[in-house]
Amino acid sequence: MSRFPLPSYSPAALAALISGDLWSTWQKEGWVFEIPDLKSSVTYIRNKPESCRLFVNGPVEGTAETAPQGMNIRLFSNLEAAKSFHSKLLSKNLTSSQGDFAPFIDTEAFAVGLPFPGDEEIPQLRRIFEPSRFRRLIEPMLGTITYDHWRLQRSLTRHKLVAYKPGRRAVLRTKVKLRNLQEDLKVRKLMHLKVENRVSISKSRNLALSISHATENCKHIRTPKFLGTSPAMNIFGHEWIEGQHPDLDSSGIGEVIQQIGKALNEFHQIPLEISTHSPPQILAKEIEQTVEDLAEMLPDYRFDFLNLAKQIKSLIPTLNLVPSVLAHGDLHLNQILLTDATPYLLDFDRAGRGYACMDLGSIMEDLSNLGKSESLSKLLFESYQSATPRPISDNEILVGRLVACLRRSFQPFRSLSPTWMSEMEETVRHCESLLKKGGI
Repeated sequence: MSRFPLPSYSPAALAALISGDLWSTWQKEGWVFEIPDLKSSVTYIRNKPESCRLFVNGPVEGTAETAPQGMNIRLFSNLEAAKSFHSKLLSKNLTSSQGDFAPFIDTEAFAVGLPFPGDEEIPQLRRIFEPSRFRRLIEPMLGTITYDHWRLQRSLTRHKLVAYKPGRRAVLRTKVKLRNLQEDLKVRKLMHLKVENRVSISKSRNLALSISHATENCKHIRTPKFLGTSPAMNIFGHEWIEGQHPDLDSSGIGEVIQQIGKALNEFHQIPLEISTHSPPQILAKEIEQTVEDLAEMLPDYRFDFLNLAKQIKSLIPTLNLVPSVLAHGDLHLNQILLTDATPYLLDFDRAGRGYACMDLGSIMEDLSNLGKSESLSKLLFESYQSATPRPISDNEILVGRLVACLRRSFQPFRSLSPTWMSEMEETVRHCESLLKKGGI
């Protein structure tokens, strides 16, 4: 097996874990479950000099009473830090009563494992898989359905983990089946449940509710309906939309791209006053930090990254006189669902008053990264411009695309691509090409 390249500051045990050797050792000890390939099972990785955090998704799906297999792994740079973290987990009693595994510590690898749904910063996540508590948690999200007349069918209720950032949030696709106690009636509900830590849950819930209400009467765009909040205010839900992400190889992709352009423009025009994104001065500091992190991962390219940052920062003052819009903040093609009618926009965790060019530039970079010609990017831009009350300049789009490119440059490593180093190097070449040609 070829060695997976790692940044020099990575914890010593990370290489052994990525290769699968360390996981095999843990499996023999009975600490973790069997998986066919570790790299393809890692759905989250955050590698920092002091520690590395990973989430490994298991092959067994969950039910109403059992969580899907998963393991939170923390790798530390020294034994004392690992022991301290392990002791904290044990003191919080985070083990699920239905779980087959328990928190463990590997004193030789300085590693600590915690089975899903245990999470020291999202304790309510475990309640989803306790049917008696789950019943109370979701009743406010069922509309006119109450447990006075309906019964939750546990055997037909399912939870699928669709996204998870340990310590921050988990998103589940939940299928609920209910039976009427008085008539021969059954109801199925599909929900998108979000469970967050106490620090961010209030802001996220209020933001989701505000956007759901603000987009109710839009012509070109829809967003999932906000369903409600659990009594303890730790979980909230949206309706789950059945649809498809844009197929860039379809014969009608041009028309779809034009729809997306008009939908995005309508979203930007909504007069919703919410929190603001980073102003130009803070954005410039973000760029500095991003290239510093990139240079730490690829020291041989430090000069290239610093030179790139200098050029991008010289364009940032373009935004000083640009009016703000309601911006999505994390827009890419997987945040767009197509149904038979109007496109749906999803996931507004980072929405705020910001710059239209950031959302546009992000989608245009998505199209570029997926190997499509610039013609689709131009079509998106032209469709957006045809409906906007204020045309977006080429310089604004250039800033949006460059920032999007930098922000995504870490993704190859996060997905454990074996060619992440060359893909990160390509970030510089692509940004230089954009600077040479302009944004459009």
